[in-house]
Amino acid sequence: MNQEQLLRELSEFLRIPSVSTLPAHNQDCRAAAEWVAAELRRLGCRDVDFLGSETHPVVWGKGPDVPGAPTLLLYGHYDVQPPDPLAEWTKPPFEPTISDGRIYARGAADDKGQVFCLLKAIAASPRPAVNFRFLIEGEEEYGSKVLFDLLKREPQRVRADAVLVADMSYVAPGWPAVYTTLRGLCYAEITVRTSKTDLHSGEYGGAAPNAHEELCRLLTRLKSEDGKINIPGFYTAVKRPSKAELAAWKKLPFNEKDFLNKRVQGKGLVGLKKYSVLERLWALPTFEIHGILGGFTGQGAKTVIPAEATAKVSMRLVPNQKLATVERQLAAAVKRFTPRHVTASVRFLHGADPAQIKIDHPAFTLLQRAFKEVTGRSTVPARAGGSIPVVPALGSAGAPVILTGIGLPDDRLHAPNEKLDLKQLWDGIEVFRRFYELMGQGTRNA
Repeated sequence: MNQEQLLRELSEFLRIPSVSTLPAHNQDCRAAAEWVAAELRRLGCRDVDFLGSETHPVVWGKGPDVPGAPTLLLYGHYDVQPPDPLAEWTKPPFEPTISDGRIYARGAADDKGQVFCLLKAIAASPRPAVNFRFLIEGEEEYGSKVLFDLLKREPQRVRADAVLVADMSYVAPGWPAVYTTLRGLCYAEITVRTSKTDLHSGEYGGAAPNAHEELCRLLTRLKSEDGKINIPGFYTAVKRPSKAELAAWKKLPFNEKDFLNKRVQGKGLVGLKKYSVLERLWALPTFEIHGILGGFTGQGAKTVIPAEATAKVSMRLVPNQKLATVERQLAAAVKRFTPRHVTASVRFLHGADPAQIKIDHPAFTLLQRAFKEVTGRSTVPARAGGSIPVVPALGSAGAPVILTGIGLPDDRLHAPNEKLDLKQLWDGIEVFRRFYELMGQGTRNA
């Protein structure tokens, strides 16, 4: 394994600022897709195509035919989150930096580094062990609409004996995992309007309603200080994990103090105190505020009472909750909690149902074996707090979806100074190379 060459290639991929949510980066997303396509061709893939979009295409590919071998579909994404706030990065986010055995860049762990790992594991094999199929998309961080539309038109794209998704992390250093659930997502904008135009705070202050104040009051009605979400009916479908699952979580190497100091890097944790931190992260729904827009936020002073204010919010959904139901519940709650002198509206941007995955297919045993051989420890089952919207669609033809990954919990996904430990990358290439080999030694019905 020529590690220096691999790092040069990964750095080339990471330099592409493929931020899918910002139209200014449309051509960068296309450039990242071109990078993936070129890599697939180097692996000997045929029928490498760009599907669904000119700027954020799904990169589709078929590996060389391996008669009699099972078919493995690899999924990943080449798009990344915005790098803001830029001032908090120690190095520019799209200038990959290697320090202390880690590579720092936006996308290092989510998900370019992991896509790179899957592809280089194929390159590390003398010949293909299975029939590879590839769906590498460019809109995962913005709802996967292009891929959803593609799979609705062409559901045969997910026909395979197994689907491998490497977009996750170990539960702790040295503890690889497979994931049994992903939380769903409901992302929305809540907008309130209090008057026709902004008003002079001297002439109208004390009598005219303020859109920011009204929005803040509305948000605190939706979620209490103790972390309870007050949307009527919101918790009805939520079920606690089984006693066996809760007992298994207590055996994981999770330390609440380390979580606060090293990962959150704050002074205290919040949320529903009667539940453990892992329950709050993995098994309970959330309501989070991501940004508030309106009024005057530039340098200097402008004394206006804002007429309109908008909050970007999301809710993470747990198994048994449904996106469509939650959207209706949120819209009804906003209407219910808004006073008569305020006009409020909700705009839904994207979302997905939660995913539940059974891990009893033989392919999971092969992955366990590969991790054990390479790292010394088998995978442990875990839940994920995050979302990959397209996972249920990937399994719609009946193939088991294997959710795993090579990241670590402190990789700072979506945050400044995102990183990937290089040992995780080198081990990951060997783990997946071995997994492909083991899968090829079996049969479709193994």
